[in-house]
Amino acid sequence: MRNKRKMMWGSLFLALSFSLLVACSSKEEVDKSAVPAKEISIVDGKIEPAVSITMVRGEDPTVKFKNGENYMDNVHTRWAKDTLGVELKTLWTASSVDYDTKLKLMLSSGDQMPDLFVANSSQSNTINTFIDSGKLLDVSEAFDKYASDTWKAALAEEPTAWYPFMKDGKKFAIPVLRPTAGTQSTLWIRQDWLDKLNLKAPTNLEELEKVMDAFVNLDPDGNGKKDTVALELAMKDQMLGAPMGDASWIFGLFGAIPERWYPDADGGLKYGSIQPEVKSGLGKLNEWMNKGYIASDIALHDFNKVAENVASGKVGMLGGENWMMTYPGSMLLASNPNAIYNPYPIPEGVDGKNMRTIADPYTSAILISKDISDEALQAFFHYQNALYEVYNSEDPFMFKGFQEGYDYVIDDGKANMDESKIPGGKVGTMKYTITGSDVVYPSRRLEANLKMANNETLSNRDLAALAPTGILGQDENNPLEAFTSKALLVGMEQSNADVPEYFQGASTKTMLSRQELLTKMQMDTYIEIIYGKKPAAEFDSFVAKWKSSGGDSIIKEVNEWYDTVKQ
Repeated sequence: MRNKRKMMWGSLFLALSFSLLVACSSKEEVDKSAVPAKEISIVDGKIEPAVSITMVRGEDPTVKFKNGENYMDNVHTRWAKDTLGVELKTLWTASSVDYDTKLKLMLSSGDQMPDLFVANSSQSNTINTFIDSGKLLDVSEAFDKYASDTWKAALAEEPTAWYPFMKDGKKFAIPVLRPTAGTQSTLWIRQDWLDKLNLKAPTNLEELEKVMDAFVNLDPDGNGKKDTVALELAMKDQMLGAPMGDASWIFGLFGAIPERWYPDADGGLKYGSIQPEVKSGLGKLNEWMNKGYIASDIALHDFNKVAENVASGKVGMLGGENWMMTYPGSMLLASNPNAIYNPYPIPEGVDGKNMRTIADPYTSAILISKDISDEALQAFFHYQNALYEVYNSEDPFMFKGFQEGYDYVIDDGKANMDESKIPGGKVGTMKYTITGSDVVYPSRRLEANLKMANNETLSNRDLAALAPTGILGQDENNPLEAFTSKALLVGMEQSNADVPEYFQGASTKTMLSRQELLTKMQMDTYIEIIYGKKPAAEFDSFVAKWKSSGGDSIIKEVNEWYDTVKQ
């Protein structure tokens, strides 16, 4: 009887304990949002004990590894753990082609989300899908609480970078900044062809056409054949967007830019593709095709085709970003050491008009799971803040712990970036970071780059601002970098011509249902006019059809969004 009584009281005790446990758990779940975040312990800049952050990654085809390293384990991940107490755990990687698909599968299958992942600007639909899923953290409060003043100041210089990742006033991703200076087109012209034909770089439309005619008809490459093209363009699937072979400046000569939203006279946004000035640009391109100034298969040229044609030595000029001489110019030099492209200002257009696009202020965004632990969230900010701390430093070797022997070697107290001096070759270690890129503080980076381009003495503060790129000053062993610096200066001289994309919101309701149709309608009309299959007057019919097929609704929706963000 005594044993039975013990068993009864024991059962009652267990039942009561279990009930209390369930009740406490339920209360804890209800009140979780009111519980203060558990603060991590940081000693001498290092979290103790170390905290793990899980992520997934898209593979960058330009990333190089050595010493048996990979995304999961490399000199940077080891530095992060040993120096910061942040353990970066990559759960899986996927090729740049498959990454987007794998992200969508992860969401649709209900797989557990990693703590964070990065998606680039070309994956806007995927980003929007994740935002709508309810699985992402509204980063507003966390960024305000944990981001360093330096990181906040950097992002404050580019407030529009937040716009694509906002919904209902909330921020669902942190933009990864890019320096936009140098992303606008300068006109790259074969200097050896100009010299051979005794020509000067064009300063207006009339002079431009004179140079183009000579590049096609006066045998600039001296092979006795009429096999050169004056102007290269990337027009496959879209008019604009190519960092090499950009066509925006051509339409800008007439006062409009297709495929971009920018302010109208009334303070709203207008869509460049339907502006009447575009008709003049299309007519001019048709004229140039008839004269052989541009290739007859120009509608098939994309970034890779442009690079191939430049490397072949048959292209006289093209619009491109400031690194154009490094790639594909270096490939051209390998076969012809005398073939040099020099950067020049965009010629003056009709009635002095000049317009050209400039890249968005962000390359990608960091998306964070709403289920991330307090410790992992703080560890992420500790990590990013540490990278941004370089802009408060006068130590160019602040990241020596993972850059030396990879980005450069120390030679007499200076960084030697000569690849032949670096054991195993040079790799860009900033591509190993969570974002796959260097941290950017736009004004500080531009200040240092302009001083370098002007051959001014760089202070340690300047060198520290350049350090995230792994290029600490002018690389005397890479003369092509001088072209990049020169192009930066040329581009900055015409910065008043730069037209950014003003619509940075998520795709509107009508865009989601009609944009593909409208884009095809536009491309078909543009190409038919350029090829002479339809007269330039067909542009007016296209505009009317574009507007009645959903375009008017898109204009209305875009401006409704713009009213919520414009200052």
